[in-house]
Amino acid sequence: MLSMLTQAMPENIAFSKRPVANTYRLFLPLHPNRIFEVMVYLTRQEHFNAAHKLYNPKWSKEKNEQMFGVCANENWHGHNYDLYVTIKGVPDAETGFLYDVKKLSILIKESVIDKLDHKNLNMDVDFMADKMCSTENLAIAIWQQLAPQLPKEVQLHCIKLYETQRIYVEYFGD
Repeated sequence: MLSMLTQAMPENIAFSKRPVANTYRLFLPLHPNRIFEVMVYLTRQEHFNAAHKLYNPKWSKEKNEQMFGVCANENWHGHNYDLYVTIKGVPDAETGFLYDVKKLSILIKESVIDKLDHKNLNMDVDFMADKMCSTENLAIAIWQQLAPQLPKEVQLHCIKLYETQRIYVEYFGD
């Protein structure tokens, strides 16, 4: 079976002889500068500090405290967030890079970190206005800030946002 498949292949199609889940994978050329369709994931880690309060203005103070506990504190509270931004795509044949990590770092810093670091998420961050400032909503908002700014050759794969060492959110897009 394997020899029949490889003999019938056009020259511009590569064939992986390594079985994957009892199947064989074909890798097709995507772009003149990209050799094979091999999905690669690249993650950049960043850090920021921010304050917020979880509070639904439609509810009573008691209901907010019951639902959100100390996170509904009228005097706010803060977190040391760790942000992991993962992009995916095909490495460039000439550079071997999926994307220039310096450019990715600058993009994350200018679009996200500078807007969040040492800020009050409820009051100071335009893209969190009129939203409940949960870690879930923050991860979605970060995605919305970054995704449109990436070049078409790469895609945003995941936003992973740690609120504490034991609590994190992962968002994979719409």
